Amino acid sequence: GSVSSSLCTDAEAVGACVRFAEDHRMLIEPACGAALAALYSERLREELLAAIPPEGPIVVEVCGGSGVNLDLLAAWKEEFLS
Repeated sequence: GSVSSSLCTDAEAVGACVRFAEDHRMLIEPACGAALAALYSERLREELLAAIPPEGPIVVEVCGGSGVNLDLLAAWKEEFLS
């Protein structure tokens, strides 16, 4: 296979954390949010889907959240999404 990479902003990573919490009621750290930004950010989704073959599954590993609580998520949201 091949490997492609992309960069996301802090706001996209935190936005993915917030959306994932709303969708799945699970808290994750922004490092994990960076991977999920590829799914939640329209800009990244279009960029990455254009770079991969259309066949086969897409897998995103979700991990990390033991250091997150609602107050911390709210602070990130205030800092990066306001």
